[in-house]
Amino acid sequence: MKRQIEVLVGYLKYNFKAQSKYRVHSPFVFDFYKNILKNDQSYPQYRLVNKYRKELISQSRFIKRKDLGSRAKSYAYDQRFVRVKDIARRSSVSVKNGEFLYRLTQKYQPTNILELGTSLGISTMYFALAVPQGHVFTIEGCIDSANLAKANFDHYGLKNITLITGNFNDKLASVLHQMPSVDLVFFDGNHKKEPTLSYFEQCLQHIHPDTVFIFDDIHWSSEMHEAWNIICKDPRIKVSIDLFQMGIVFFKEELSQENFRLRF
Repeated sequence: MKRQIEVLVGYLKYNFKAQSKYRVHSPFVFDFYKNILKNDQSYPQYRLVNKYRKELISQSRFIKRKDLGSRAKSYAYDQRFVRVKDIARRSSVSVKNGEFLYRLTQKYQPTNILELGTSLGISTMYFALAVPQGHVFTIEGCIDSANLAKANFDHYGLKNITLITGNFNDKLASVLHQMPSVDLVFFDGNHKKEPTLSYFEQCLQHIHPDTVFIFDDIHWSSEMHEAWNIICKDPRIKVSIDLFQMGIVFFKEELSQENFRLRF
């Protein structure tokens, strides 16, 4: 109940301060608003991901779910049996947000993408389909979820995905060094303040001016709200965009340092 109240209060504050296109004076952010956020074009790749989503939602079988994040106690794995359909409905990226990730990725064309938190692989598919010539490195702590995602990547012929199974604390550093470049990072695997900031700092060591970071559930709890505020104040970040559900940061040197809240 406490978290729901925190989310509601956070949304009311966000909605009060959110900017429309008429209040966006940065050409870069206006382009983001017009051509990514409000782009209502229907891409054929959406249908493939939606097909996969429907297949998952039809599956009533149980898998052993291991959480190393908001639901886990301390840093120990929380294990429980969960139906595949429930994970797809409650934990996977929504259609609206997944299609946004596709459009953003297609617009900026990152060659190498890092995803922290594969889950069943729906968001991974959006990334992989948006840049078929690029490569997605995705890390997942739950073995059963990773195995299911990997089987479906193979089924749909997605050859540009490398799935790494394990704890982010153990795997992140080696994956970052394995990647030829770090062009886009999607933080979606641990909704706690300190781990989020730790992964942020590790990834910062590998950025270049065109790198993009995307943080999911930035107002999921007071912890994540605090983490997002700290991230936005980092001097290396030029532009941050708060969409309430997600936060995006850019490092382009030619941009003025500004924080935006945009209605999505």
